[in-house]
Amino acid sequence: MARVILRDPVHGLITFSGEVEAIVERLLGARELQRLRRIRALGQASLAFPGAEHSRFAHAVGSAHVMKRYLDRVRTLASDIPAADRIDDDTARIALAAALLHDLGHGPYSHSFEAVIPGWKEHESWTSAIILDPESDVHALLSDIDPTAPAAVERLIHGRSPIRHLARAVSGTFDVDRCDYLLRDSHMTGVRYGLLDLDWLLQALRLYAPPGQQSASLAVDGEKGLTAVEGFFLGRLYMYRQVYLHKAVRAAEAVLAALFQRLFDLGPQPGTPPGLERIIRGESIAVPEFHELDDHAIEVALRAYRQGDDPILRDLADRLGARRLFKTMRLRHDAPIEKVEAALSDAVRAQGVDPRYYAHVDRVEIEAYTEDEALMVLTGGRLRRLLEASPVLHGLSGETFVHYRAVCRPEDRAVVAEALAPFT
Repeated sequence: MARVILRDPVHGLITFSGEVEAIVERLLGARELQRLRRIRALGQASLAFPGAEHSRFAHAVGSAHVMKRYLDRVRTLASDIPAADRIDDDTARIALAAALLHDLGHGPYSHSFEAVIPGWKEHESWTSAIILDPESDVHALLSDIDPTAPAAVERLIHGRSPIRHLARAVSGTFDVDRCDYLLRDSHMTGVRYGLLDLDWLLQALRLYAPPGQQSASLAVDGEKGLTAVEGFFLGRLYMYRQVYLHKAVRAAEAVLAALFQRLFDLGPQPGTPPGLERIIRGESIAVPEFHELDDHAIEVALRAYRQGDDPILRDLADRLGARRLFKTMRLRHDAPIEKVEAALSDAVRAQGVDPRYYAHVDRVEIEAYTEDEALMVLTGGRLRRLLEASPVLHGLSGETFVHYRAVCRPEDRAVVAEALAPFT
């Protein structure tokens, strides 16, 4: 009988055993999944949080583990839901595969790559292309189980399934992906705000079909689970504010964006990976070329750029290699972005450098809580919306947090501070 036993810093002992869970063992050997070992989950965040070196592969395994636990919980609730909402062995295989493969389409440095490549399609689209590509390992492995499995897995990753609660468990506000990455990112960065109570959340989960409703709703027990759900949403908000939008992380991403902007302006340079060369030329790439793009390939290219002829590209590559990052300056939330950009560009240009690469305005808005009606609260046999049941989430629902900073070289900071004084 197939069995996988892994030690994980977040979940402890992870096991996959038996006929249904054997799909995980088979997929672990796929080249496309192994590639995720070479993709940092948090991109440039390790420049601010030294422990944040974890990979998309570790997250994929963790997500599959959370899915296994979700399926175990749903089995205990089978008598409470219509037959159509129960999960048989074939559906469980598809669910485990979807959780394991959901991030196959991430490029180098994860989300950072999508942000710096003009017109680059989102990682979800690349994930679909890889799973549906007849030449990929994952397609062959899934097809060997069931010729319809690749299409079923691809649909579920995008939240399409006749079983509504399963679709939301794979792709929703409160899903196995988010449950793992909040725990993992919190643990690996040392920032404790993302430590949601997964054990209690799963124990508090309910599936409930009111009279006349054909499918079950995903809910939490109002007495047991509401505090844990509130903690989930608060943890996600705090991780954005403390980690994902940390000023040093955003400064590193601004350097990377400037470097790629310079590459696109110059054209491919010596040391550029073949797939990236084609992208820079405006050509499309196929799955095999995408497969060769990972963090290691970009880091080899950065080493070549540090020895290249172009002074701007050389400087930007060296800044990433030596962690000589840009600096950031907080701006008023209501500062007009057009005026800020103009003043910043003029100040940097006066220092003799090109503002296209050395001046950046970073503005991101985060909604504290966006209602997800797929997750309800069950109290006394009645379903209620989270906003109705939770004063905490009701209070957060109208709040928007704004991350708004000017980004420049450290050596230009004093001049920029003076130019932007009216906006700070």
